[in-house]
Amino acid sequence: MVNWLCLLALVAVETKLLTLPAEELLRKFGLGNHKPGSGSAAAYQGLLSAQLIRTVISLTNEEKRRDSYSEWLSDLLKIDLQIETRIYPRLENLFHDDSTQFDKHIKLLRERDEEADSEKRKELDRKAQEELVPATEIPLEIGRLCIEIAEYALFVFDHGFKSAKGDASVALSGSIASVTGCLSIIDLNLSKFICNDWVIGIRSEMEAVRSENNMLAARAEIYLAEFRTACRDKSFHKSYEDLRSGKWQDLRLSEKSIEKVAIQVQTILWEYRDIIWREDTPGNLIDVLSPEIAIEALLGYRFGFAPLGRDYIDDVEVEIAGEINKEKRAIVIASGQRHEVQNFTAAHELGHALLHKGISLHRDRPLDGSTSSIRDFREVQANKFAAFFLMPGDLVREIFLKLFLTERFRINDNTVFALGEGRVSAFKTKVKNQKGLARFIAGAERFQGQTFNSISKIFRVSNGAMAIRLEELGLIEF
Repeated sequence: MVNWLCLLALVAVETKLLTLPAEELLRKFGLGNHKPGSGSAAAYQGLLSAQLIRTVISLTNEEKRRDSYSEWLSDLLKIDLQIETRIYPRLENLFHDDSTQFDKHIKLLRERDEEADSEKRKELDRKAQEELVPATEIPLEIGRLCIEIAEYALFVFDHGFKSAKGDASVALSGSIASVTGCLSIIDLNLSKFICNDWVIGIRSEMEAVRSENNMLAARAEIYLAEFRTACRDKSFHKSYEDLRSGKWQDLRLSEKSIEKVAIQVQTILWEYRDIIWREDTPGNLIDVLSPEIAIEALLGYRFGFAPLGRDYIDDVEVEIAGEINKEKRAIVIASGQRHEVQNFTAAHELGHALLHKGISLHRDRPLDGSTSSIRDFREVQANKFAAFFLMPGDLVREIFLKLFLTERFRINDNTVFALGEGRVSAFKTKVKNQKGLARFIAGAERFQGQTFNSISKIFRVSNGAMAIRLEELGLIEF
């Protein structure tokens, strides 16, 4: 009597799987038993997708949004009704039916394997295969219903509440995955049958479902790709609007804070390089370190090269290498300067544009980052920004290690020999001190028998600017 009561209790629990707490239901899926099995899992995924669609429709139908979505609201509500009254209830039943039906098949197989009598074994095998017929038809129906859910998901994704597209995309991906799972179950089950009219019929229906699912998956990929692009465009827009906000202007930022601003600009250039450069997208971080692109694409300034002549700065007549006009949102770099001077000056002007408010028309002398004698705090900040932007610390360390095979260059017999410089004493006399060593290493194009572009050329800066950066990063020891 006790055994029968236990059995009835077990059956009662198993017929109400969907009433279990989610954690308990998931635990049952993970126990390694055949129930609930893969068919039930596909149905469950379809149920989740259906409910997510209803969530999006519910949000779309809120009073504050009805006018905005009035063109499609009637169709959306019809979808909601179909899910509520037909699809969801049927999937619930199929969820339980699959578990129950496949259980019958498995129990007969176990009885067959334990049966000693050959005739009885054959009879049990025949019955097991009979039970496999509905166990195959159930996932086919689940698949058909999930095809409908996927079609609804596409419509809701396209016409429902835009800020709930995440829910719609999960419903879309989930329902397509459910169909794919059902088809795999059917394929496996059919492999256990000899060819007959039923097998041919099921396979024909299955291939029709597969074809529909493939078309839906292709459409879904297009929709989701467009969604990803739209999200990235929106994120890019927010990112450059943040740069243009002026939130850092005329603050006495520490060097660490200025470096964080430079890193933010670098990160945006790298993360959205496909949007910024489009067809000619850079393949490495060094190639995105373009002050010209940052000035134009991120800050919306006009940028160009032109002769700038000479002018007085601090009562001294000097050649002008760069000019920023914040009122007209324009930056001009002198066309007659060396490339590394143009590059550093452009990065310097980018620093002014980001960090300094009280500049209408400002002109700068030629800059290559090789001097630290500037006193005006705004010029110091712009110079530091340019150095941080053009020579990111982590990337300089990485390239330095590749070129010189060490994280910190020290003068000794091995390193001096690797540079092709002979005796240590003579080399020390040649470079004189740590600054001289840093400048030498910044321009070195040979080490350990290998030739390469100097680290200064790689980062498109002067030897003097790179030498200062190598010292700042602690990469040089005299």
